Amino acid sequence: MRSISKTYKSLLWVALSTFICSSCEDYLNREDTSGFITNDQIWENSKAIDAVLVNLYDGGLRLDEFDDWYTDKANHLNPTSLSDEAQGSYQKDPAFSNANTVYTYGDYLFEDKFSDRYVHIRRANEFLLNLQSTDVVDDEAKKAYNAEVRFVRAMEYFGLIKRYGGVPLLKEPQEFNPGDFSALQIPRNTEKECYDFLIEECKEISEFLPDSRPGEVKYRATKGAALALLSRAALYAGSIAKYGTVQIDGLVGIPDDQAIHYFTESYHASKAIFDLNYQLYDVNPDKAQNFYDLFSKAVNGNNGEYIFQKQYSLSGGKAHSWDKMSAPFSYRGGGWGCGMAPTLEMVEEFEYIDGSEGKLVLLEADGVTPKRYDDLFDLFEGKDPRLFGSVYVPGSPLKGTKVEWQRGIVGKDGKRYQAFNQPDKDNTVTVDGKAYTASGKDGGADVGDASKTSFYQRKFFDETQTNMDMNKSETPWVVFRLGEIYLNLAEACVEIGGKEQEALDAVNAIRDRAGIKPLDAISLDKVRHERKVELAFEKHRFWDMKRWRIAHLDVANGGLTNFRGTALYPWYNVSDGKYTFTTGNPPKQLRSFLQRNYYVRLNNTDISTNPKLIQNPDYEN
Repeated sequence: MRSISKTYKSLLWVALSTFICSSCEDYLNREDTSGFITNDQIWENSKAIDAVLVNLYDGGLRLDEFDDWYTDKANHLNPTSLSDEAQGSYQKDPAFSNANTVYTYGDYLFEDKFSDRYVHIRRANEFLLNLQSTDVVDDEAKKAYNAEVRFVRAMEYFGLIKRYGGVPLLKEPQEFNPGDFSALQIPRNTEKECYDFLIEECKEISEFLPDSRPGEVKYRATKGAALALLSRAALYAGSIAKYGTVQIDGLVGIPDDQAIHYFTESYHASKAIFDLNYQLYDVNPDKAQNFYDLFSKAVNGNNGEYIFQKQYSLSGGKAHSWDKMSAPFSYRGGGWGCGMAPTLEMVEEFEYIDGSEGKLVLLEADGVTPKRYDDLFDLFEGKDPRLFGSVYVPGSPLKGTKVEWQRGIVGKDGKRYQAFNQPDKDNTVTVDGKAYTASGKDGGADVGDASKTSFYQRKFFDETQTNMDMNKSETPWVVFRLGEIYLNLAEACVEIGGKEQEALDAVNAIRDRAGIKPLDAISLDKVRHERKVELAFEKHRFWDMKRWRIAHLDVANGGLTNFRGTALYPWYNVSDGKYTFTTGNPPKQLRSFLQRNYYVRLNNTDISTNPKLIQNPDYEN
C-alpha cells in the first residue's frame, strides 16, 4: 500500500503539479468545480489517474492500525486493550480507572460512520465509471485498475460489514438531483448479501491482479491480497452463520445452513494463497528474535510473509506514533508511553516449548511456599519464544538494559513494602534499617502511567528508534500475512469437518516456526488458542471474540464480561537477593459486554438523513 510512502507521495505531487492545481480530490469530492482541474483533464493523463488512485488508498482504507484509537490517543482504547489481551496503562480513562464501577462496552465503539465511509465508496465508484471511457490507458491496464479499485472498495465494505452487519451496497455512482434526496436514500442489504458481494468481488478481481508487484508499486493490491480478504471475510461469515442469530429480516445475522458454504469458501481461498510466492518468515535461529523481527522496522515488511501491508515514511510526511505511545516507562523519553499492558492471562496463553500449558510457576511443589528466582527473567524460562517476541516481561533485555517492573520489597520478617508512586517519583522505603527503592524503573505501583500488569507490548516496537516522539515511527502495519492464512485454513477445516489432518498440519507449521512442540491432535479450541497466541496484538482478537459470539460470556467461560485482567507482581527479597512473585488485580473496571454490542449502533446522523435505514437490534433510533 504505497499510498503512504515517499515514492507515492512524490508521484501524487508530480501529477498535481502537472495540472497546477491544489488536489485531485477536488474532482472526486465535487467540492470545488471552479478550479483548474476538470474531469476531462484527470482522465486524459495516466499520471493523474495514478494520483487519484493513490488518494483512494490513502483515504479509503480503515485498517485498525497503529493510530486507530477510539476517541483519543490518551484513552488507550483500541481493539487490543478492549479485548482480553491487554489493558490500557494510563489510569485516567473511564475503562481503566474507577475500579469499583463497571465499564459497559459502548454503543458506538469503533464505529465507522456511513457519512464518512460512503464518501470513499463513492470515490471508488466514480473512478470505476470514468475508467470505462478514458482512452489514455489500454484495455489490459483498465482491467488492472478496475480490479485494484474494487479491492479498495471491498476493503471499505468489509470494515463496515464487520461493524454493522448488512449495509447499503452501492456498486455504481449515485446521481444527485437538486432538491430530491430520495433517490440517494437506499435501504440496507442483508448481511448475507454483503458477504456474498465481498466474496464474489474478491474472486473476480483476484484474476486480474498480479501475483506480485515490483519496485515502487510493490505495496499495492495483489492477487494474494484479494484472496486474503476473501479468506478472512468468508471465515467471518461462516462464524456468524454458525454462532450468530438472524434478526431484523437478515439485516444482521446469516442463516445457519450457510455456515459450511462460507467456511468452504475461506478454505479454498486460503489454499490458493499457498500456491503463491509467500513463506513463513524463519531466518533467525533465535526463535524469539525471529518472531520479533517479522514485525520490526529493521525488516520493514520485506519478510516474504506479509501479503498486504501499510507502509510509513517520515520523510514523506506519513509516520505514526506507536513507539512513543507504547514504550516501557523508562524508555519513553518523558510524556506519553506505556500504552498497552498485556495481562497475565495473555502471557499464560503462551505454552512452554515442550507443549505443556503456560501457567507460570510461582509456588513450590507444596502449593504454598513462594518459589524463589535469582533473576526476574528466570520465571519465564522455557516459554514459547513468541512470548518474548511479543511481550516485554520483567527482566526482558531492551536497548542495553533490562525492563524492570517491581511491586516492592520483602523484609527479612516477610513484611512487604509496596511501591506507591510512578517510577520517576519517590518510592523510597526503609526495610530492616536500610533504604530501598520499592519500584522498578518501569513500574510497580497502581498509580501513574506505567503498566499496571508488569508487562509491555514488544510486537511492532521499534527498538532502533532514537527520536522517541509523536509521529516519528515508520514500522509497517501488517494487514494480511501468511501466518493468519494458515490459521484461517485450520479453523475452516475443523468447522467443515473431515479435514482434521489438514488443520493439524497447518497449526503445526505455525508451531514449528515458533519453535515449540507440535500438536498430536487438533480441535476447535486448539485452533482458537493458536490464533490468540500467534496473532496477539495484531487487532484480531476483539473481532474474533465477536464473530464467535463469546464476548458476552462471563470471563470464567472465555468472555469479556467481568474481565478485569490480572497482574504479575515481582518482589525483591532482602534476605537472599532473590525474587518471589504474587498476582493481583490492578484497579481497573470490570467489563460488561452486552448482546447488542456484537453490532455497532448506526449513528443518529446517518439514520436521520436516510429514513430507509433500520437501526441495529436493541438500539433505539
